[in-house]
Amino acid sequence: MAVIDSGSSGAGKANVDAGFNLNVALSNTHAYIGGVRLHSENDSGEHTGTPYLKSPETSPDYRMRAGLDTVLFNDVFNATLQNTHLWSYTFATLTASQPGAGTVNFGTVQGTTSAHGAFMRTFQYFPLVNTAPLAVEFYFGQFNAQMISGEVWLMGIGLPTAATTVPTDGVWMRLTTTGLEGVISFNGTPATTAFTVPKPLADFATGQIYKALIVIGEREVEYWIDDVLIGEQTIPVGNGVPWLAGSLPVYMMKYNTGNVSNTNTMRVSRIGVSLMDVATNKEWPDILAGMGQGAAILQNGMNATTVAPTTAGNTNQVILPTTQAGSNSAPNAAMAGLGGQFLMTAQSTNVAAAGDMIGCYYLNPVPSINITGRNLIITGCSITCMNSGAVVATTPTTLVWGLAWGHTNVSLATLETGTFVTGTTHAPRRRPLGMCSAAIGTVIGGLYSNEINRGFESPIVVRPGEYIATTVRFRVGTATASQEVFYTVTFNGYWE
Repeated sequence: MAVIDSGSSGAGKANVDAGFNLNVALSNTHAYIGGVRLHSENDSGEHTGTPYLKSPETSPDYRMRAGLDTVLFNDVFNATLQNTHLWSYTFATLTASQPGAGTVNFGTVQGTTSAHGAFMRTFQYFPLVNTAPLAVEFYFGQFNAQMISGEVWLMGIGLPTAATTVPTDGVWMRLTTTGLEGVISFNGTPATTAFTVPKPLADFATGQIYKALIVIGEREVEYWIDDVLIGEQTIPVGNGVPWLAGSLPVYMMKYNTGNVSNTNTMRVSRIGVSLMDVATNKEWPDILAGMGQGAAILQNGMNATTVAPTTAGNTNQVILPTTQAGSNSAPNAAMAGLGGQFLMTAQSTNVAAAGDMIGCYYLNPVPSINITGRNLIITGCSITCMNSGAVVATTPTTLVWGLAWGHTNVSLATLETGTFVTGTTHAPRRRPLGMCSAAIGTVIGGLYSNEINRGFESPIVVRPGEYIATTVRFRVGTATASQEVFYTVTFNGYWE
């Protein structure tokens, strides 16, 4: 053993400096180089009592493996309406509702027998992809009262089929009076884990929202509460994968197993799903479309009966649009919609300053605490025209189409306020889209010369409280009795 001398510099000895720190030089000789195993601490062991360590991976090409997450789903419950595009809802006596306070509540009407329950599940399905973990996150809590015997709360991945029927396939957390458990169910064979260090119901205080996270890996499932590991469950060796179906929706469910008299409500404020550790390279618009944020989809809080629907614009499988005279400032409500089918009477040649007519218009809803404000990103627009009502006579009908957006009033004559004038308003921003024409003699049902199809490399952004409209000018035309222009407008884009 080497002798350590304070401040020494003798050969063959371990030396220290004047501050009594050991002088160390790393060897360049392979035989003298020690090895260190690298681990990272994912959890300190606050609940389990044992630190949760994971070792990183190095590729055959000597590179540290790294991963990128892809957001698959994200929703909050600030609205007073169920988002029926995202969520399917089934109940038996026990009901759920969204009171507009930031949560969806299970137990609005209490269940009292084993025949009572309710669930919500996404229409979107979430796949298992190779070795990539799937992370499912719930912000949940119990309110009004603690759960009692006979009440069950489930949240995770699975496909319930009835209000009190537990899914046969999937992974979820199960909360009862006995505490929190993890469940892996493979084609009707559930494996339930009461965690080594229990998580009792008393740990979930009434009136508090907790963050629950399930991370589903290829060989194990992790269960977390407020970023603390509660337990880990190994996937049964005979299964190979966590569940049989391959992909399943996210769900949440409350039901009774017997007669119950209680005032407990289970509340959820936010849900998120991510595919971890794999670079899918999905474009942001594609991700948003997958989460139900395509331009044609109503967003949280938007009511189709009070807000011009985006789900189909002005289209209807039964009622065709009614003929409307063009207007530059006060269009008929039949022209409302983010695209659709429309019918406008023919006009004479119009070169006036206000000659642009509103072909269709849509107001990006003004947000509130119950209507999520989103920017409407338009990436393209297409228009097709057909002659209707009468044969084109006397002169061709030539239409000049444009796009107007950003104005704070439906009128195309809306003015831009000056600098620091109270109550700022916006004039419409303009962009030409193209022209199409119907020649003299074009019969009823004859198509105009070409379809207008424009993509925007730099997207059009319509902010909350602003309008977007197509504009049309009869650059050449005759107001022939009964002649009409039947046209369709399609917008491509997404909500952000």
